[in-house]
Amino acid sequence: PVLGISWNDATDYCKWLTDRRGGGRWRFELPTEDEWEHAARGPDGRFFPWGDGFDATFCQMQDSRPDQEPPNPEPFGLFPLDESPFGVRDLGGGMREMTNTPAGKNGRWRIFKGGAWGGPSSICRSAYRYGAVPRHVLGNYGLRLVARRARP
Repeated sequence: PVLGISWNDATDYCKWLTDRRGGGRWRFELPTEDEWEHAARGPDGRFFPWGDGFDATFCQMQDSRPDQEPPNPEPFGLFPLDESPFGVRDLGGGMREMTNTPAGKNGRWRIFKGGAWGGPSSICRSAYRYGAVPRHVLGNYGLRLVARRARP
């Protein structure tokens, strides 16, 4: 995971990665909001990737490590219970993830999903969404990519 970049930086990276590693067969992109949320909630529509009840020790958020003040980002995969039914990890906490879904007046914002290492429990819900302008950079914004088969 990469933190502290803008949505514009992330889409530039997707283009670079597609050119470099796509081989004409794959396109790398940010997921749509619906794709991200389906990966987190699973086929049964759960509130959190692990189920319907919240427990701060299941994901990386502000109350996960009470002895750590202030909370800090941590490496991927340290919270094994933060896993969706599809096996996708760290969707309930860790970092706020960019999507390719526009929002706001004239689509000037982009939707972000997921809890963050310094955020409260309310943003760890898989359905929670927030927007940011594409050039905005915060230390808890990051990305997760999807690989799509390129059309011939």
